[in-house]
Amino acid sequence: MDGTTATTLIAWVQEHPSFVGGVVVVITILVAAKRRGRGYAGSKDPQRLFAAAQKAEGARRAGNSRCEHKAPISFRCSARGTHGDHIYPHSKGGATAMSNLQMLCATHNLRKSAHIPSAFYIWRLERRRIRYFPEGASPKVLWRIGQAS
Repeated sequence: MDGTTATTLIAWVQEHPSFVGGVVVVITILVAAKRRGRGYAGSKDPQRLFAAAQKAEGARRAGNSRCEHKAPISFRCSARGTHGDHIYPHSKGGATAMSNLQMLCATHNLRKSAHIPSAFYIWRLERRRIRYFPEGASPKVLWRIGQAS
């Protein structure tokens, strides 16, 4: 940037301090919301893996151990759900709890890896679970430590 451009930019910022301040506030809010929404606090559930009893209950809830993955414009996977997966990844602050457990086949679990699901994915999963979860089992996805059950 040459001296003339820098001088012009500085003059513009000095003439529009409220605009610049507004931009700073908006950026700060967006960064804070993203950190809060992604489990940025850094707290992790001390239990990393789902217990055998949790996986067995997850398989029962999934309807005969079926994989719970469903592509946006496809049918639910028909493979056996052998992997107990954290819907919201443990590495990103997800709880090791029944409300954050989904049963996936090996292919879909390895493909998902530590990706954070979208709100749309979670909404679709909760709606789908209403059809196959046993009566009394909540289809709600709760992943935060202290919220999850």
